[in-house]
Amino acid sequence: MSSSAHQRESSSAPLRTPDAGPAARLHSLTGLRWIAALAVFLSHVSTLLPLPGTKPVFVLGSSGVTFFFVLSGFVLTWTYMAGDRVGPFYGRRFARIWPMLAIGVLVPLLLQLPDAMPGQSDTLLLMALSAVLVYQAWVPGYILGSTNPVTWSLACEAFFYAIFPFVAKYTVRRSLRWLGCAAVALVLVGWGIKLWLWDAYPPSPRPAFTGVDGLVFGTYSPVARVWEFLLGMVAAAAVRKGWRSPLGVRSATALLVAGFFVLWLLRAETWRQYVAYDALSQVSAPLYALVVVAVAQRDLAGGASWLKSKPMVALGEWSYAFYLLHFTVLFEISSAVFDRKSIMEFYMRPVEASWSNAGWAALALAITIAVCAVLYQFFERPVERWLRARIGRRAARVPVSAIQASAAEGRRTESSSASRE
Repeated sequence: MSSSAHQRESSSAPLRTPDAGPAARLHSLTGLRWIAALAVFLSHVSTLLPLPGTKPVFVLGSSGVTFFFVLSGFVLTWTYMAGDRVGPFYGRRFARIWPMLAIGVLVPLLLQLPDAMPGQSDTLLLMALSAVLVYQAWVPGYILGSTNPVTWSLACEAFFYAIFPFVAKYTVRRSLRWLGCAAVALVLVGWGIKLWLWDAYPPSPRPAFTGVDGLVFGTYSPVARVWEFLLGMVAAAAVRKGWRSPLGVRSATALLVAGFFVLWLLRAETWRQYVAYDALSQVSAPLYALVVVAVAQRDLAGGASWLKSKPMVALGEWSYAFYLLHFTVLFEISSAVFDRKSIMEFYMRPVEASWSNAGWAALALAITIAVCAVLYQFFERPVERWLRARIGRRAARVPVSAIQASAAEGRRTESSSASRE
């Protein structure tokens, strides 16, 4: 066989079967998580501590949530094993997200209750409860009004986890052609949702909040965002079957930057003026999927990458806590600087951009990183391990080769017994 033919055969050979053991970790994807979390941080800086001329770029960072949805679908599917029981899977997901989620809800609640207006305390408590019980994203009035707005995405993740075991066992066994068609269909669904919203709620520079519940639900709800998670699942299933993207990391990243550049050029368009109207997720989700696949392929090939350096992997491991707590730190600092008492005031009456805010933003970044590093070391990781050992153990897996060898030995034993008889 020629070397070129051998390469073609290798590039199309399935990497993993659904029955295979746990996959090797793709450390570069952990490093990418930090970049996405930092991008979300900058998107909130543009509102709470705005810097002159940066908002059109910083607001693009809100697509970091889309990245997390795509990455979540990819990683869960990459590590999926057929026969993995539903109960332990849910246990592992609970151990992963809930302990830090409780901290991310409790801390801002305790900080905001003393400044609550008469009658507002009960509402804050109900919003906090919706976040802790991961149904916040199903209640439009709670999504943007919560004590910690970023927690809405965890309600989406909880829904994604709920359906994953049932979707995964079907998805990983589909053909590459089916997966390719599914990827295209999912992107079209994402655009269909946005086009429907634009028709039902025509974009305007200052949207009225009458009837905005439908717009908010259509933008932030699990139903509206599940296509991003499924796109990540489809991408991972394709890579598991041996598909190789023709784009390397640089090419995929350049394509992502080009997509952001086009959105930046269109920054003055009405449909980009308000987050709920923005097509940022529709543009970025397929591009993020290509980046994730390219980075994963490089790791699988053993390529070097600064993303899997120790500092980046550490920051990536802290990124979940960082994501949950960064808004609270930013809000507390900005409230002290601008003497504001509610989150909505920063959105309804924007503060003036100033370079003097850069120092406060840097302070918020440093505080959040430090706090999250400590939390990861002494709370998040030990609690997750403790819970996983009790409610998330995988069933013992026997390698396929061992099963086949055992079956062959059984057949030989039966044959020998039959000849003696």
